[in-house]
Amino acid sequence: MKKMLILFVGMLFITSAYAQLKEGQSFCDENEDGSYFPLIFKERKIFWVNTYYTETKIGTKELNGRTYFEYAQTWENGAVDTLYLREDEGVIYQYAACCEEETIRYDSKFEKGHQWKNMNGGKYKIITYDGTLKTRLCEYKNLMVMEADMGDVIFQFYYLRGHGYVGATVDDTVISFATPTFDLD
Repeated sequence: MKKMLILFVGMLFITSAYAQLKEGQSFCDENEDGSYFPLIFKERKIFWVNTYYTETKIGTKELNGRTYFEYAQTWENGAVDTLYLREDEGVIYQYAACCEEETIRYDSKFEKGHQWKNMNGGKYKIITYDGTLKTRLCEYKNLMVMEADMGDVIFQFYYLRGHGYVGATVDDTVISFATPTFDLD
């Protein structure tokens, strides 16, 4: 389980930022003009297996001559991971402090079937831009679905235009989802 969490943190967020909703926009509805990886949110909440974390935009940071948005992921147990993301002409890059280099998280020009690898050896593939996902909160449609093969586990990550990351599955079981609140009772 710990390895799955580490792999998830290392590759997901990137990715995947959750935008602030437009006036009148439902948490579950796409923004057809929005990106699958908006980097404009201030805070988002994510359930992951049997825990949760908040992801908060801290500001910007200069790394190797490039400016990245800096995000703190604060887990339920108090552990904090830091992500560095930037966008350039529709390409989302994630900086890995461990390796002092960046990798492509997503390119808006990627078509269905496109495959690539990250610096940690993960293999990614765009499965569809017409995916669906049912979570405890929403029944999403028109999702971009990205497969992430980490060797010992294969994730399906789901992204909604204007929101970014909205959930993940392993073997068709929902293991993670975005939420506007931690109080789901």
